[in-house]
Amino acid sequence: MSKVFTTKNITRIAIFTALSYVLYMFVKFPIPVIFPTFLDFQISDMPALLAGYMMGPIAGCLVVVVKCLLKLPFTSTGGVGELGDLLLGIAFVLVASLIYSKYRSKKGALISLVIGSIACTVTAVLVNAFILIPFYANLAGGMDSVANMMSNLFPNASGKNILAYYLPLSVVPFNILRCLLSSVITFLVYKRLSRLFDRMFEPQENYLLINGKKCILKNVVTDSEKKTFELGAKLGKKLVGGEVILLSGDLGVGKTVFARGVAYGLGIKEGVVSPTFTLLNCYEGRLKLYHYDAYRLTSAEEAEEKGLTEYFGKKDGVCLIEWPENISDAIPSGAIKVSIKYSDENRREILVADK
Repeated sequence: MSKVFTTKNITRIAIFTALSYVLYMFVKFPIPVIFPTFLDFQISDMPALLAGYMMGPIAGCLVVVVKCLLKLPFTSTGGVGELGDLLLGIAFVLVASLIYSKYRSKKGALISLVIGSIACTVTAVLVNAFILIPFYANLAGGMDSVANMMSNLFPNASGKNILAYYLPLSVVPFNILRCLLSSVITFLVYKRLSRLFDRMFEPQENYLLINGKKCILKNVVTDSEKKTFELGAKLGKKLVGGEVILLSGDLGVGKTVFARGVAYGLGIKEGVVSPTFTLLNCYEGRLKLYHYDAYRLTSAEEAEEKGLTEYFGKKDGVCLIEWPENISDAIPSGAIKVSIKYSDENRREILVADK
């Protein structure tokens, strides 16, 4: 529970609840040609789904509960309609977000949305059969009155058999369609929205700052060479010149992949290779990249003797040094330290420090 009710999550839950409430109150409409006019088509469960995917089932269900409670002062059904919406929303959001919490992949998301939609539709049938229709029948004066309300859709229906028409021909397709739309929107926007919220609420001290602006997270786990490259490219795009980047890590961990990303971010088109034997390669781009490999050096004095330190701090370029520990005494203060560590076969933990 403590992981759910953090300041960050409470803020996100409030945002999703507000959006859900607005959709619930104002963005709804009947589809009279194919469904009874008292069925309002709305997708207010969609923000709750997003909350459940981002923060877990408790957060998603909380959005549903608060949305329905906020609607109660404006109820026209004595709260019975809101109770039905509460049960349907929880069935949808709870099942979908529980499954996704166990299988966090595109396939897992698709499966969770399908099963959540089925759970919601089954719940809708039960809620209509045992709660909503009996309530409206008592209010209208009997099941015959309910049948008359739907006579344009089911002319052969009567009070005795209206449920046999209404449940499979209206409730089931209506809720499948409603869940389908919410699911499609959730599937399309979830990842982008999740990243947006992460950027909005991530504390500034968790980021490397370039010119006072957030650049990259100081602690990132990548699961492919592509992701490592992209992180380097993101850093490269933010560099302004004069930076010294210290790139540490074991052989084969991905230092050169990260360096290629930095080069790409600097607008360098030439292929970047590790300068193991030349010690220094220079590449032209938006800024110059002075790419060092200090693996074969034994001291800061040797680096100075070979003239390698003269590019440190030059405003027309960026110095990126692999194996910087071999020439640590020559490194200027304020260098950006990037350490890449094995996490498992494909995953790398990339730690960044700016002090």
